[in-house]
Amino acid sequence: MQLIIVFILLLTPSIAYANGGGPILLYINFVAFVFGQIWILVAETFMYHKMLNLKLGAAFLQVFKVNLVSTLLVGLGLPFILAFITAFGMSLESPMGVVIPLLGTWIYEYGSEASQYTKYLWHIVTFWFLVTLFLTVYCERWYIKKLWKEIGFISPVNVNIFMWQVHFVSYTGLIFAFVAFYVKNGI
Repeated sequence: MQLIIVFILLLTPSIAYANGGGPILLYINFVAFVFGQIWILVAETFMYHKMLNLKLGAAFLQVFKVNLVSTLLVGLGLPFILAFITAFGMSLESPMGVVIPLLGTWIYEYGSEASQYTKYLWHIVTFWFLVTLFLTVYCERWYIKKLWKEIGFISPVNVNIFMWQVHFVSYTGLIFAFVAFYVKNGI
């Protein structure tokens, strides 16, 4: 219980150096995360079902397991690494103390020094999106090969090509969802 209280206190705007932005983004990211996971599970289950000739239940189970592993390792692991780097970077002198947190897409009050770099945020977000894509594909390919070996499944398709196809579809859907959200809300 004490850990939960500490975590909640750390998310308060004054402690998070976010003036309310950080907690709001956590909410927005949670909604995006849930929507994204539903889309990914549905799209990838359909592709596993059709391309690997699996029953829907078996396809869903494999997709769920693979995505659980990649979410834990990449989806949660990478942000924790970035948070650690950001925390370290915030203690450095300018300009590195401004640039390093921005590389983790962490915007906080740093006066006019930070504002000169914020024009690069979309480039940084795009960079991390691509890094996440590559890490996810490699992680899921590693895990599905391990899973298939354990259950004795022989894939009718090349697993490397298959993983890129699956992620092309799921990430394209995520991009379309983001663009639709952007257009609707004018963010």
